Order: sequence, then C-alpha cells, then structure tokens
Amino acid sequence: MYIVAEGPDGLYLIDQHAAHERILYEKLTAQRATADVPQQRLLEPVLVELAPGHAALIDAELDILTEVGFDIEPFGGATYRIRGVPDMLGQTNPAQALVDILVEMADGAIPLAKETHEKIAITVCKRASIKGGQVLSPEEMKELVRQLEKTTAPRTCPHGRPTMVQLSMAQLAREFCRV
Repeated sequence: MYIVAEGPDGLYLIDQHAAHERILYEKLTAQRATADVPQQRLLEPVLVELAPGHAALIDAELDILTEVGFDIEPFGGATYRIRGVPDMLGQTNPAQALVDILVEMADGAIPLAKETHEKIAITVCKRASIKGGQVLSPEEMKELVRQLEKTTAPRTCPHGRPTMVQLSMAQLAREFCRV
C-alpha cells in the first residue's frame, strides 16, 4: 500500500494509489487540453443496461465522456453500446468501469471537483490507478515516485487526500533518541 522513500529532508511514506491517481489525472488533463486522449477500441462492442438515473447521466454528459476517451451510444431504452474506453481503462471490464464511474458521479463523492468534466476525469483516474495492496516491483515503485515528482501537485490526489507523509530527520532522530 505504501512506498517508503528517503529524501534529503527525511523519510517519505507514499500512498501508491493516491500517487498514481495524481499522475493519471494530470496526464489525462493534459491530453484533454490538446484533444488527444488515447482510446482503446473494443474488438466487440459491449452492451450495458443502466439504471434510469445513470442512463440520464450518460445522456447529459455524453460529450464529456467522449472527451475523456469513451465511445458510447444509445442502444434503446436504458441500454448503451460501448465501442471504446479511455486507454488507461483498457485492461478493465468496460461495462463495470462505466457503471462504477456513473455510481461515483451520481453519489457526488468528489468534493473538490467543481465541474462535471473534472468529476469524470477524477473518477476515470481513480478506476484506472494502481490499487492499495497491489504488489509493485522496486523498479515500478521508483518510476511511480519519479512521475509523482514531476506533477504540479504531488502532495495530494485529485480528491484532496494526501499522497505522502513526511517524517523529518529531526522527527526520526527524536523517535530513536538520537537528540
């Protein structure tokens, strides 16, 4: 769940899920700004039957869903056909990913997002990010930390939760009775 890293100012505990969310969010935001969001086309379209509220949400936000890489079209009633998903969701079940995103959007569980496009982008990135408890190799951990360092807001995920906790050298010295 956590990456332990040493820096010049002390020790850092990094939440791998929150860190990856931040990285993906900034990447998706940059791609959206240039209208260049990679999409994973599905070999066979997937049909998904939605609750009426979720179907209404798709109808209202179809343009934004398209901007972040979804290719969805009505298929009659509350059924939709998914032809493509954002590339970062390429390895997930497309129907379940869409339903999860709609559920989170409908719940309003994204307090810092002011605009719908932010909510959708944050939710896509949450769904696509490394999960807590997922085993990473040392190389993957190093790369995650390097990418996090390059973000504009490395200390919080898009939801506003901390990505890391720092223990200063002074704190560590006190804890080990070295002062």
